[in-house]
Amino acid sequence: MALNPASSFEEAVFFYQLSKQNNKTLIILFAQVPQKFFFLDTKQKMMTSYNPKQIFIDPEVIDLSVTKRVLEKFPNIEPTIVKDRKELKIPYDHTKAKKQLYLSKHKGQVVKTCQGMGDYVCCQYFTVALISDCHLECTYCILQDYLKNNPLITINANIEEILAEVENHLKKNPDRLYRVGTGELSDSLALDHITGFSKDLHKFCLEHENIIIELKTKTNNIDTLLTLEPHKRLVISWSVNPQSYIQKEEHKCASLAKRLEAARKIADHGFPVAFHLDPLLYLENWEEEYNNLITKIGQMFSPEEISWISVGSLRFTPGLKKIVDERFPKSQLMTGELFPTSDGKTRYFRPIREEMYKTVTKMISEKVQKTPFYLCMETKTVWRRVFGETPNNNTHLEGYLTSNWQQNSPEKPGWLV
Repeated sequence: MALNPASSFEEAVFFYQLSKQNNKTLIILFAQVPQKFFFLDTKQKMMTSYNPKQIFIDPEVIDLSVTKRVLEKFPNIEPTIVKDRKELKIPYDHTKAKKQLYLSKHKGQVVKTCQGMGDYVCCQYFTVALISDCHLECTYCILQDYLKNNPLITINANIEEILAEVENHLKKNPDRLYRVGTGELSDSLALDHITGFSKDLHKFCLEHENIIIELKTKTNNIDTLLTLEPHKRLVISWSVNPQSYIQKEEHKCASLAKRLEAARKIADHGFPVAFHLDPLLYLENWEEEYNNLITKIGQMFSPEEISWISVGSLRFTPGLKKIVDERFPKSQLMTGELFPTSDGKTRYFRPIREEMYKTVTKMISEKVQKTPFYLCMETKTVWRRVFGETPNNNTHLEGYLTSNWQQNSPEKPGWLV
């Protein structure tokens, strides 16, 4: 098909919307758009693929289907059986540890609440850890400190038992619609081509009506999802930052162009998408950079396609600074105005956070209208100073974020008026 080159960003988006059902045409259009429109630049690389050097297996999971899936992907690696996991739970060079894969059995509590507590406004989100750690290298990743004594990438292979525990949790309150994510201790999709977990979670969504599962990623690893029937309670979300920040601070991840392109494909396929502007980074030209990013999201997606957008600032444990200085000496993050806060984490000085939140949420309300958005891991004080109010309670915020799936949704929050 012969088409004239797009001469502007708006024209490129117009062509995109006309042609999004034709993948071949899309490739032609992307190639014709000037390089300055970076999210259409097909030369930007995909995420770095994962190839472990060693695989360890807990004997309790050796016959499980997930273990067999993983081993089939690496036929040239002879796995090592480890009877006592304590042999592997030792401090280890983090970079080298990421080359080692451990297939284990999850033991202990499966469904956990998110870290919001005390004076922090919480959306009552739940987490399930299917994988611990990942091969992506974000300089600010708190897992570098949190998992420093157990840094091997660990896949919990007993997925059937894990989902059985999730089911038991759902049965405790069958009238409640739970939001559950798998992206707290790892990227939800970085290893999906190896584990096939998205298929398991998709099936679980089909079988249970009171759960919304979110798969959060910084990758474009969506091939498995595109083979599945779309489901409105399986939300695929992307953590996003301006491309210049990704290049400096989010190593081995997919570029912003690839993330947005993947999100567009997922939305076209029929899954709901979401975005996380988290962590906001107070770096050079931050206001212009985030304005460009949010503008692109608003032009590529309709409000009906986006389940929610979260906004959060850089935060980390005290031990992370030393790790970042050693592993990523060129990172600029630790040079900002950062101070310890009441929950033990280090954050930007509160006036900086409030300035960023006011600016970014105003951009969202103007450019991605009617899309639910909220602050993540922030205090009631900050909410009041940014929006002039806080949600009535945590249940109110939770209900607002799930209102697209609820018949009786709460009153529209004041901060969106």
